Amino acid sequence: MQQQQGGLQVSVHGHPNADTLLLWHPHVRTDPDGVAALASRIATRSGVRVVVPVWEDGRDLLRSVRYARESSVHPPDALSVVGYGEAGVAALSLALHQRRLGIGLTRVTCVDGGAEVVDPVSGQPLPEPAAVPVETAVDVVEADGDWAATTVAAWQAAGWAASLVPATQFTWRVSPSQ
Repeated sequence: MQQQQGGLQVSVHGHPNADTLLLWHPHVRTDPDGVAALASRIATRSGVRVVVPVWEDGRDLLRSVRYARESSVHPPDALSVVGYGEAGVAALSLALHQRRLGIGLTRVTCVDGGAEVVDPVSGQPLPEPAAVPVETAVDVVEADGDWAATTVAAWQAAGWAASLVPATQFTWRVSPSQ
């Protein structure tokens, strides 16, 4: 575990020269070894550098974006973000607000999102996507109900490159029961 400015702890997996993937997983607080094993698997199989912050709230998520960008050897806007649950909704919100925040993203992935899940950064539900002149790919992993499909359709209608990922094809889980 490494520590960054302001006390936010992060672990980094993979080669330092690889593209960076920021992994926002809620189990990092309750099962840090399981999340570390997942991050190592992702780094090994995907050939990326995986940054995993220990986060408590939306401020920590935003600080982890700064850390991932500043510690990357690649252009800082070549960052991908994968979030689970409320952090998945935060990843989608980050994509929507990236120009205002002065950042760029290659891809965001939302896992286990839902209509009842609020963005921990804003404390609000995910807003409707707007057409933004960015080339960020958006993936939403299927969840129970129609939320994921409806969300992808809204992003596509707004001009985003959005994809619905079948839950059976998504293997980035800490344990098979997730």
